[in-house]
Amino acid sequence: MTERTSAAVRYCANSQEARDPLGTLQQDMHRIAKRMMHDMDYQIEVEGETFLQKLKLRTRNDLFLFYKECLVNISRHSGATQFSVHFDADARRTQLIIQDNGQGYIAKLGEDVPPSLKRRAQLMHAQLELTQPENGGTRITLTLKHPKFSFISQ
Repeated sequence: MTERTSAAVRYCANSQEARDPLGTLQQDMHRIAKRMMHDMDYQIEVEGETFLQKLKLRTRNDLFLFYKECLVNISRHSGATQFSVHFDADARRTQLIIQDNGQGYIAKLGEDVPPSLKRRAQLMHAQLELTQPENGGTRITLTLKHPKFSFISQ
């Protein structure tokens, strides 16, 4: 467990030093899905790559860590066999939608979303919504609105 945790920390630290934001973010999303969700079917759709490329490095890293936390929750708690990711960015906002076909989120008293996801969304000043579609599963929608002049790459 210690070795796996150390490897995960090194991986995250290395991803923060990446200089090619477009390829790295999209490739990392696929790579971590293959690594963590190897027994599940999944689909990742990305729109607005030009805008993703212009996001600040910290914002890209925060989005990646939020995505990774969602995958952890799906793999540990949902009982899902498949999931999909829709990542969309434009000049006004970036939106990440992750949906699985599992049992749905079972909230503890006073919780509307898992605390780990709520904390990550708050750190980004993003809106977070968790819904349970009629056909089952869970849909997590993270929306990050961009203030004027926020697209400055580092």
